[in-house]
Order: sequence, then structure tokens, then C-alpha cells
Amino acid sequence: MKQVYHLIRKLGATSKYKGYYFVAEAVKISMESQEHPIKITKDIYPSLARKFRSTPMNVEHDIRTIINVCWMANREMMSEIAGYTLNYRPTNSEFIDMLAYYLIQMEENTDKKKRA
Repeated sequence: MKQVYHLIRKLGATSKYKGYYFVAEAVKISMESQEHPIKITKDIYPSLARKFRSTPMNVEHDIRTIINVCWMANREMMSEIAGYTLNYRPTNSEFIDMLAYYLIQMEENTDKKKRA
């Protein structure tokens, strides 16, 4: 989980935003569910709303706020994480997916180096 928080901070967002915690949890859920597709509006928003005593609509909005902050603060790094040049602000599901995929790739590379 520390890696998720570190990555979000590198993108320019801090814990002063509620969405910071929502994004971190959503990325964690996404990383744990790579074998099967998850629906952000049906699976992630309601789950986070229950956990943080909020509403799915607020969760969606607060995640979007974090994406906007990151987009304004560090577009270059967002493109690096995505693996291609982002010409538009990613959607909530795209953002969560790209962070999860990036962190999974980092973990796999670290594991490979340890075995070598």
C-alpha cells in the first residue's frame, strides 16, 4: 500500500484530498482483481463508499478531483505511467487501471531482479 501512496504523491496529490485514500484503495482492489474484470461503478465505488462512510457519487467525484490535481501537476509522469503520451485527462477507471498496471509491473521487475 505504501507504493500506491508514494506513486500518488509523485503525481502531485497529497492526503489533504479525500480522493487520495479512495484512489489508493481502488488501485489496491484493482491489483488484487487482475484475473477478472471489475466494474468501477458497480464494484469499486459502492465498496469504497461503505468503507469510508460516504456515497458512491462522492467517491467518484473525489477520485476525479485527484485525477485533475495529478493532471495539472505532473502530466509527463502520468504519460510515463500510462506507457504512452496522454493527450487527454484519463477517466477514473483508466487512471486506476494505469496505476495498478504500473505498480504490478514494478513488482514483477523487482521480483525478477531478486531472482537473478
